[in-house]
Amino acid sequence: MNKNKTIAQLNNVKTVKKFFSSSLKGIFSDRIKPQSRYSSGSIINVIRNAISSKEYIETYARNHAYNHIPSADTVFRRINNIASESGSHRRSGSENLKRHTVNYGIEYISMLIDETVTIAIANNAFSNPVNAAMDDHDEPYYGMDSRYLINAPFHKFRGTDKAYRFATLESVKNGERLTLSIMKKEQLDGIDNANEVDYLIRHAMSLGIKINILLMDRGYLDAGVIRTVESLNMKYIIPAKDNKKVLKYKKMEMKYYNGIQFLVINDRISSGKESVETNFVHIIYYPDRKRHDFSFYTSINVDEVNARDIAETYRERWGIENGYLEKKDVKGKTHSPDMGVRYFLFFLSVLLYNMWILFNLIRRMANYGWITLMDFIISMGRRCNMVMNDNG
Repeated sequence: MNKNKTIAQLNNVKTVKKFFSSSLKGIFSDRIKPQSRYSSGSIINVIRNAISSKEYIETYARNHAYNHIPSADTVFRRINNIASESGSHRRSGSENLKRHTVNYGIEYISMLIDETVTIAIANNAFSNPVNAAMDDHDEPYYGMDSRYLINAPFHKFRGTDKAYRFATLESVKNGERLTLSIMKKEQLDGIDNANEVDYLIRHAMSLGIKINILLMDRGYLDAGVIRTVESLNMKYIIPAKDNKKVLKYKKMEMKYYNGIQFLVINDRISSGKESVETNFVHIIYYPDRKRHDFSFYTSINVDEVNARDIAETYRERWGIENGYLEKKDVKGKTHSPDMGVRYFLFFLSVLLYNMWILFNLIRRMANYGWITLMDFIISMGRRCNMVMNDNG
């Protein structure tokens, strides 16, 4: 990809589609020899077509062998050439944070994901500070056991209790729900929640993102995390865990104002030797004729004036789950147990999702209608074929 490309030029639908089609085609280019039977575009098109037809990569390649396309073994061999595991798990601390993507393929896709964010900014998205959600996401793993996998029996995955884990930071604004930062996690990577939060936020900030309120899952309710977020001058909202203290708070008398009940208690969260002051908030209201009962910790001073708005902001954190469901639709399906292949396909799904959001953002600027994710993938496939025919 040409890093000197003028982002301002990518301000209409056709140029964005052409730019990213060329970028996708280039994922394998540097690792394929000129005399190779199949081009980089041929490899990526098999993956893209398998996704759009909702087939396993192996099934698609087998069913279309008459078209002289790469076999599944060829596709996976090419992926392994650029995305195989390289022993990076032995690094720890800040060095691992700097190099959490440790191979050419993942680094290249990560760079393209960053490009979607910077192009969106150049087209006036994120001109104001945004609310962003952060969460871990576990993908079930059915291959050979490895000490680098996450032990996750609590998910009750069918047929396995092992997973490979990713952490993402995502904008929760409708129409601009881009993934802003992503990292893969291993249980031996030496990265705790505070370091993870620090890395994901700083990476998004390095792209030009300004964060207003950080919405986190209850797994991030930790004094170290809170100190990290506050050191970056950000507000946060984290769900409360229903321990004895919280259950006691939730039984306390609440204030009532304009259809909403709320309680605010100045509290302290302790984790190991660290302790931080924060606000416990309990809110009950009926915005859509359904009872919503929320309890969370926040650095925001909540009162009768902003209680409803804070409750609505709290609900935005579920936008990250909707994004994961959409990414699942465009994550290449495979029977391969190879972790390098699975890491690659997950990062690729994030890139395709971000490209789709960006594509619709620019369509909106041109007064075009919204297109669905799968229609976008099919459209990108046509564009990929044109690029392949043009460039070989």
